[in-house]
Amino acid sequence: MKKVILYLLTGLLITFVLVGCNSDSAEGGSEGGGDTVELQLGHALSPGTPANELIEEMAGNVEEQTDGRVKINVFPDSQLGSETEMLEQMQVGSMEAATIMVGSMQALDKRMAIEDLPYMWKDIDHARAAYDGEFGDYLAGVMDEQGMKKIAYLEWGFRHITNNEKPIVEPSDMEGVKIRVSENSLRVDAFEQIGALPTSLAFSELYGALQQGTVDAQENPLANIAAAKFSEVQDYLSLTKHFYNTTMMVIDNETWDSISSEDQEIIMEEGERITKEVRELNDEQEEEYINQLKDEGMEVNDNVDTAAFREQMLPVYEEWEDEFGQELMDIYRDASGW
Repeated sequence: MKKVILYLLTGLLITFVLVGCNSDSAEGGSEGGGDTVELQLGHALSPGTPANELIEEMAGNVEEQTDGRVKINVFPDSQLGSETEMLEQMQVGSMEAATIMVGSMQALDKRMAIEDLPYMWKDIDHARAAYDGEFGDYLAGVMDEQGMKKIAYLEWGFRHITNNEKPIVEPSDMEGVKIRVSENSLRVDAFEQIGALPTSLAFSELYGALQQGTVDAQENPLANIAAAKFSEVQDYLSLTKHFYNTTMMVIDNETWDSISSEDQEIIMEEGERITKEVRELNDEQEEEYINQLKDEGMEVNDNVDTAAFREQMLPVYEEWEDEFGQELMDIYRDASGW
C-alpha cells in the first residue's frame, strides 16, 4: 500500500513539474514577442524605382531589427492586382499591407481623391510640407476609419505625359487623345476638361496597350516612365507636372494590433526614414531620368503652358469640393501655396 501511495505521489510531482515548465515556457514566448507576424505587402511601383528599392530595404531592416518577429514579403509591379483590387483584398483580410497612391484610396473614401486635383500645389516644397503636416494627418485619419494604419508617405512626385504624335504644349494638344489614367474618377474628369479621352487600365497592362495602340498616351512620374521602359513605345515626353502624387503605406489595424509595441516602433521609424530618403533620391535622380530617356530616343519637351492647363482643369475643383468636405478643403487651401 505504501508503494502505491509513493507511486501516486511521484506521478503527481512529475505532473506539477511538467505543468510548471510548460507555463514558464509559454510566458517566456509572450515576453519574446510571440509568433512571427508575416505580412504580404503589394504595390504598383516598378522594381527599378527608388520607392520600391526602399520598401525592399525597409522589409529587410524590419525583419532583422525584430529578430524575425515581423516579416514583410514585398510584391511590386501590381503582382497582387490593381490598386483597387489590393485595397479590396486588404478589406477581406487576404492581404495585410499595401503601398497605394493616395488618390486611388478613394475606392474606400471619396475624400482621398483630393490628391488628384490637377495643379494642386504651387511647388514641390508646399506639397511635401502639406503631407508632413495637418493635410497628411487628416488623410491618415481617414484611412484609420477604414481599418488601416498609415506607416509612411512615399513620394512619386509630379506626373508627366508621354505620347507618339507630338510634344504637348497647350491643352488643345490633348483633344481627342486616348490617354491611360489610373482607376479613379477625378483623373478622368480632369483630362476630360481638356478634351482628352481618358481610359483606366492597370499599370501592369499599360506597356502592351501602348505597344498595340490601344491607347495613344499615358501619364506617370519620371521614375515609372524610365523603369517601365516606355521610351520603347513612346516618342515624346512633355513635362506637364499636372498631378503630384504620393503613396501611403498602410497595414490593416488587426495585423498592426497583433504586433508588439516595441516592433511597431521599429516599423514606424523605418517608415519615417524611407519617407525622407525617397524624396532625396527623387531630387537626385530627376535629371538623370530625363537624360536617360533622351538617350533612349525620346524627345523631351519642357515648354509646357502649365498655367493654361491649370486654368482649363480648375472646374473639377468646384465639381468635387462637396466630396471632400469644407474642413479638408480649408486645410488644403492653407497649405497649397496658391
